[in-house]
Amino acid sequence: MAINLTTKYASTIEKLYTHTSFLRAHCKANVEMTGAKTCRVYMLNTTPVVDYTRNGNSRYGEVKDVQDTVVEYMMTQDKSFTGVVDKGDESEQAISNKSGQWLRQQIAEQCVPTGDKYGFARIAKLGHIAGVTAEPTKSTIVTMVYDAATYMDEHLVPENGRVLFVRAKDYPKIILSDEWHGLDSLAGKQLPTGTVGQIAGFTVVKVPSNMFPTDVYMVAAQESALAFPYRINDTKIHQDPPGISGALIEGRQTYDLFVLASKADAVVVIGKDGSKQACTVAIASHSATVTAADADEIWYTLDGSDPRFSANRKTVASGGTVATKAGETIKVVAFGKVGKLTSDIAEATDK
Repeated sequence: MAINLTTKYASTIEKLYTHTSFLRAHCKANVEMTGAKTCRVYMLNTTPVVDYTRNGNSRYGEVKDVQDTVVEYMMTQDKSFTGVVDKGDESEQAISNKSGQWLRQQIAEQCVPTGDKYGFARIAKLGHIAGVTAEPTKSTIVTMVYDAATYMDEHLVPENGRVLFVRAKDYPKIILSDEWHGLDSLAGKQLPTGTVGQIAGFTVVKVPSNMFPTDVYMVAAQESALAFPYRINDTKIHQDPPGISGALIEGRQTYDLFVLASKADAVVVIGKDGSKQACTVAIASHSATVTAADADEIWYTLDGSDPRFSANRKTVASGGTVATKAGETIKVVAFGKVGKLTSDIAEATDK
């Protein structure tokens, strides 16, 4: 007989996942689950400010309904795990307790780190790459943090909800930095999610260094720019299934991490500039030539939208050409192979 834990313990397991995750508690974009693997994000559309007209029926401008853009995302990560609690001389109650204990430990030690590592890789792929020449030192790390804050300020990113994920090995460099004196104190209360204090308006979260992709040093984000939906599809305990004396535990989760297109400038990835994928585009005779040697994948758009997020994006090979029209702008982004960070967005306009 199988005991389905999904219905009974779904909220408990989800809280455990969020509680032990370094990342998920700080992904606060409003997400509505619409299926086992689909979710929606709603974003209100604003209207431009116009000059007030002192006559006519539309003195405040053209009247339009306040609408929202609905973006549907598909979760791509479909993970599973299994384990056996042998019956031996233990009672059924003892087996049940041990199964629940193992399930909690499995989530904390395997599921959560796997999800966090994937999440940080997604952020590194879709966020703005702020290239630096070398790894942070105690003489440069604070400047890097303030540069990320300045980038957000210049792009009107709200100051509330800013978070900085820093590698555990780099955290002491902040404390020992030459610029530390006079800055905000990081000596805050240690929280289960790794929060350790504030600097430059960021809540600092210290994470294991191996959570980040190669050559990513820090990740700065505003929490409403990130969505990390997680759904428990199936978690069961099978009592004495064929061939097993005891309990067979099976679990399955789906999840993904999304950077909202409208808030992409609220995600800054501080990484090695030399690891960024190079990408160029040039137009001649109504034909755009894209170059991105050794790129894993190249996306482009012709409607002016950001190719990282556009539903109208298409792919092109390095050295390939794309037909363009007068006045049309092509935007291109290249994703590098393992060990390469996403390129800057290259663009060109057909004359």
